[in-house]
Amino acid sequence: MRVLLIGLLFLTACTSATTSAPTGSSAGAPAAGGEAAAPAPAQRALTLAITREPPAMDTLFIAGPNNGDYLALGSAFLALISPQQQPRPYLSAQLPTLENGLSKILPDGSMETTYSLNPNARWHDGEPITAGDFVFAQEVATDPEIPAQSRNPVLRFATVRAIDDHTLFIQWAQPYMWAGAMHLPEFAPMSRDTLEDLYRSDKQAFINGPQWREQFVGSGPYKIQSWAPGSEMVFRAHERFVLGKPHIDEIDVKFISDPNTIVANMLSGTVDASFFVSIGFPQAQALEQAGWDGQTQYWRGNGRLIEFQQRDWGNLQQAVLDVRVRRAMLYAIDRQGLVNGIYNGRAPAIYFFLDQSDPAFPAADAAVPKYPYDPQRATQLLQEAGWTRGSDGMVHNAAGEVLDMPFLAVIGDVENQETQVVMDNWKAVGIQSDFIQLTSALTSDNEFRSKFAAVSFTRRGFGLPDMQWTTDQISDPARGWAGNNRIGYSDPVLDDAWRQVLGKVDPKQREPLIVEGLTAMNNDAVVQPIFLQPRAVASRDGLTGPTEPWSDERAIIWNIFDWSWS
Repeated sequence: MRVLLIGLLFLTACTSATTSAPTGSSAGAPAAGGEAAAPAPAQRALTLAITREPPAMDTLFIAGPNNGDYLALGSAFLALISPQQQPRPYLSAQLPTLENGLSKILPDGSMETTYSLNPNARWHDGEPITAGDFVFAQEVATDPEIPAQSRNPVLRFATVRAIDDHTLFIQWAQPYMWAGAMHLPEFAPMSRDTLEDLYRSDKQAFINGPQWREQFVGSGPYKIQSWAPGSEMVFRAHERFVLGKPHIDEIDVKFISDPNTIVANMLSGTVDASFFVSIGFPQAQALEQAGWDGQTQYWRGNGRLIEFQQRDWGNLQQAVLDVRVRRAMLYAIDRQGLVNGIYNGRAPAIYFFLDQSDPAFPAADAAVPKYPYDPQRATQLLQEAGWTRGSDGMVHNAAGEVLDMPFLAVIGDVENQETQVVMDNWKAVGIQSDFIQLTSALTSDNEFRSKFAAVSFTRRGFGLPDMQWTTDQISDPARGWAGNNRIGYSDPVLDDAWRQVLGKVDPKQREPLIVEGLTAMNNDAVVQPIFLQPRAVASRDGLTGPTEPWSDERAIIWNIFDWSWS
């Protein structure tokens, strides 16, 4: 029986999309040779359905995967990253590189970058975007009185200054891989003319005022026309957007919390598109089965990973500390069977922490040890670790105890099914596992998420900065349980390799370090990617432009300025 599950959805194009800037040419303008060009198609409003309303519109006060698309609508950044991981200028006129001399690694280990800003860049109110706006954004982001959701990468800065209105100089405490290509959600400018006086005179009004919501003045392709809390937002095209006025004049965002209601609205024609975190794999399948006049696609999404607890909080299953047991449990997982059964083969099985679009992937694929499905090898490793099969079908140790591995996993229709498949795979080799659901209320409880007894099934992004299993990321009570390394995993080889990876600007220099770090990580078998959940993408016929982004893109609609109705 075919099983339908949840994944992630987004807007799909019916033709291949361009990622170049809009031309801004007028309908009916003479074509080459003097003949009149065909009139451009009418660009009616585009209606998107998104489950969650944003708390704010500025990158400083907004975080999480559910809000990146609002940032893509309202804000622009110094760089864009193409689906092939190639940086391109955005608010900058030229990106600093080691080759052009605008990026430098200094003898003391620090780094300098000099950005030349595009002189055509304008705020939504028409005022020029200057280097001073970035300096002001850095000041606000590092102010301890400002409740910033994210301070990356500004905490890496040593010095920031405006050489002139169009030249931004940054000195970095140490090299950073994206120093010359800061992109969403990293380091958006902040309008000094609009906000500085309020910041200096009344910080509470600065923090809580409407300038972050309905009166937001941003730099991105669309500006807010109206905001009805709990209902919808209407965006209008920014006439003086740095890459040219977007093709579609109006974007209507409807807040619809239930994904099945979104499907009903798409079938009735009141919603044109929806995507990842708003609708999932079952909804995309439902649209296909209903004969909807649109398209669905399935893009590579976040990784699903197995994590083995490495700290004893008084409830630890001690066997989880045995690398032979961990490897046995990984060999027992039928990854391809899981993605075929749940996602009809629309999700890739994976074996190490690196997206296939990364330039280092071929080298890592050839060198990093893997744990393909091999139940016989799993049984052999369990026996070597002292666990033998009993008449009840379960494996037991010398004391007769059953190997029981409690399994903490996020709640959700598709996640429940994924978890059950893995537990069935373990049961097939004699391992007992009880499912502990991570409810929505517990998702933000980092202490609870750090104190599980044996195994966790989690979800993470797959960009290089998403490597959370270094020692400096360990969650700790002394730090208020901050840190995403909730299992307490620590490997000095991985620590050193990834510290260098994040500091290498040249991908060729990163490659051997990535291979070294991932080899250590997979040998330890403490953290193991299993597959990538598919991002289901749905859009009505006639919408062109939506393009699958690179692996670490925080916005599905990253190139919405290029979308149009054909």
